[in-house]
Amino acid sequence: MATELRFPENLSGVDGIIVTRWLVKVGDTVQPGDILLEAATDKVDTEVPATVGGVILQLNYSDGEILPANPLLGIVGQPGEAVVESAVAASAETVAPSAAPAAETAPEAPPATPVARRMAEQLGVDLSGVEGSGPRGQVTKEDVLAQQAAQKNAPAAALAPAPMPAPGPIPAATAVSADADLRDLASLTVRRLAAENSINLREVAAGRPLSALTKYDLLSAIASRSAGKPVVVPPRVAPTSAPVAAPAAQKQQAAPVASPPPLAAPPKPAAAPTPGPAKLQAGEEFVAHNRMRQLVARNTTQAAFSIPHVTTMWDVNMVAVLEHRKAHKAEFAAAGVNLTVTAYLIQAILAGLKAVPAANSTWTDDGLIIKRAYHIGMAVALPADSYGVGGLIVPVIKNAGDLNLLGVARAVNDVAERARKNQLRADEMQGGTFTLTNYGTSGSRFQTPVIVNGQAGILGVGAIEKRPVVVSKGSPLEASAGDYLAFLPMTTLGFSYDHRILDGATADAFCAAVKAALEKWQ
Repeated sequence: MATELRFPENLSGVDGIIVTRWLVKVGDTVQPGDILLEAATDKVDTEVPATVGGVILQLNYSDGEILPANPLLGIVGQPGEAVVESAVAASAETVAPSAAPAAETAPEAPPATPVARRMAEQLGVDLSGVEGSGPRGQVTKEDVLAQQAAQKNAPAAALAPAPMPAPGPIPAATAVSADADLRDLASLTVRRLAAENSINLREVAAGRPLSALTKYDLLSAIASRSAGKPVVVPPRVAPTSAPVAAPAAQKQQAAPVASPPPLAAPPKPAAAPTPGPAKLQAGEEFVAHNRMRQLVARNTTQAAFSIPHVTTMWDVNMVAVLEHRKAHKAEFAAAGVNLTVTAYLIQAILAGLKAVPAANSTWTDDGLIIKRAYHIGMAVALPADSYGVGGLIVPVIKNAGDLNLLGVARAVNDVAERARKNQLRADEMQGGTFTLTNYGTSGSRFQTPVIVNGQAGILGVGAIEKRPVVVSKGSPLEASAGDYLAFLPMTTLGFSYDHRILDGATADAFCAAVKAALEKWQ
């Protein structure tokens, strides 16, 4: 009997998963546990095993394709078993319970891949007039691009998804080539939010490249529209190069028309990161970025240029924590838990978040979203390759505020171990409200950590080391006969915070609460 191939529980319900590559093809025989494909989410790469044995009768997606939530990946069964009809029926049941209406509407809305559907919506292409070249007549992204190219000479209204500000700039905007439009695409998350809320991305971008938009720009635009305000998000960086690169024809237009230059600019940086071997000098070697480094680069760049970072430093005496850990480490080990300093740091962060609730929030243009649950992200470094290029993932300990020290320590052990084995579920990498990065484990004394998008701050903790500290029984500033020098285990906290949310005083209040929790541990 034919059996559907679907994602395992850890990827069930996750939208936007990318098929990195199939490891099997139609006709291959598989056993339970055999790896079928490699898949990638926005946070983690994973392998998808077969749950049943048999012959691969059908595969519904191609390498590089973006999948919807709960997709039907394919069919496995016995050789010669008919599956095309069953697959079509399964798809029809997902779209519409009644078979008759599905048969009537199929000619008007041909099946399309998720990439093709989103690209069609972005480029203003009507899928009902597109003939699919994919399996079972499925419309692919190449079909959408071909249809858009065929519509180049059509009236501008056929391409524009929403009313434009004035008739003058419409031809310039629609004259952009299909290749340029494809390069200047917003991220999958941004396009999905825009489609779900009927947001015009060009209007939100206000002349910036669509690729520069983040989901938080869209959330701010949606909130602004709900309040009856314009949905435009102000540019974060002044367009210094636009006036120089502006074509002569544009200078004759009205001053407010500033969208054509940014639309034409993205193709240049798109081609830059591909140095060929011919450009290498003697003694140089080209190493392509892996997907994790690309994700780290994208996320940190977006955060660095969209969040006004400020970092405050606080020295903390760790004597109380280390003594408590020494006294209880064997007790925790008997329960199967390794009591690490990280568990104490997370407990101290919770004290800081409770003292300053704004530190556990998300910024929007209309106000703060205060989070009442504490989901603490914990940065975990992955082993570096032979070139010294490593990776970084941030699993999230959900509802950490409901856990005691033992519970936090057990959660820290669990997520850290599974992170290094690439066994985390996609949902365990999402939903963080605050992040801890313990770079002291690699010997660093101080860094300036980058805030995770959507959070108010990130706490970095340096190495614990003995330092000479002046201990005073009298005035903390004036000389006293009772002063003496002690060598104490000290660490330095580096708290990077969003200056739109917290000021120096409130950020220091958070750090003071963290310091007090660590230095006065009972």
